[in-house]
Amino acid sequence: MQKGVRRGNVPLALGAAAKLLNSDPGKLWRRLSGIVFEDIGLADLDCIALVLAGTSGKKVREQFGGEWAVASLLVATMCSAKKCRAADDLFIAISHHHELEPLRVDLARETLPQHLARVQSRSALLGSAISVLHASGVRWTGQVTGQASNSGALFAAIQSAGVEREIVRMSEQGFRRTWEPLPPLMALASLAGPCGKRSAIDDEFPEVVLGRNGLPTFVLDAFSYEGKSALARFLKRNTSTARWLRRYVPAKKHMQVLAGGIFRVEGGLVRQRVEWPAACTLRSMADTGYHGSKLPDPSALLDTIREDLPKLDAERGDIL
Repeated sequence: MQKGVRRGNVPLALGAAAKLLNSDPGKLWRRLSGIVFEDIGLADLDCIALVLAGTSGKKVREQFGGEWAVASLLVATMCSAKKCRAADDLFIAISHHHELEPLRVDLARETLPQHLARVQSRSALLGSAISVLHASGVRWTGQVTGQASNSGALFAAIQSAGVEREIVRMSEQGFRRTWEPLPPLMALASLAGPCGKRSAIDDEFPEVVLGRNGLPTFVLDAFSYEGKSALARFLKRNTSTARWLRRYVPAKKHMQVLAGGIFRVEGGLVRQRVEWPAACTLRSMADTGYHGSKLPDPSALLDTIREDLPKLDAERGDIL
């Protein structure tokens, strides 16, 4: 579903949403609440408001035609909306980029009042974002066991920092709905965010390959058993990507680094991406630092994966 939303592929997204509504309705509404902050974000605040309203409860949905009427409306609207993945790129960068490790270590020692003060004072974005994670209490790679957190005080600090009241309201509502880090990070990123009207352009997508069942091979990734199986077989082949990984990456991290790289060059691409300076910088940091390692040329790895996608599609196509 999420890949359909990112690519504006309404039939693909609706088909996946229908299956999820039938098998696990609660999960569908939670996923929609998360996706809208991850992939739509600051590009379309009206879309966020619509999704939060539609996922607020069964009684609300009954007033607007029922479960599928609302679900299909939300999914189609998200597919057609402009996209901004800055909050997710920010989260990936502050969680994993190796150059930020000293900053992560330093801020892990700070107290809740110090984190709140940093957010409120509009300090540098990366440090403030790490403080947001600590103050919110969300689970992430740098979480400190037993550390005090206060999400209510955090959103008050974000408000005091000058974030628009409506953005703070939606972000807090999204956080209460999902307990994920992206809603407060989106609010924080708005301080460096797009001003006025911004043009939206499509990312450059690899060629779409269909499996025997008619589904595109890009639906298979490391989050499914079938996708992970295809990636494992790909890693055993004598490809440029496999050779690069064997040369520069410990064997135990091959799957993780490959899966993340595929996301950067394929799975995380979107149509109608709204570009603005800070978002472009965050995307670049996520591209080069998602793996958490000091690699000799991270861009070369992504280029190599792009070139090897046809070979990966051969493995994925055998499954679909």
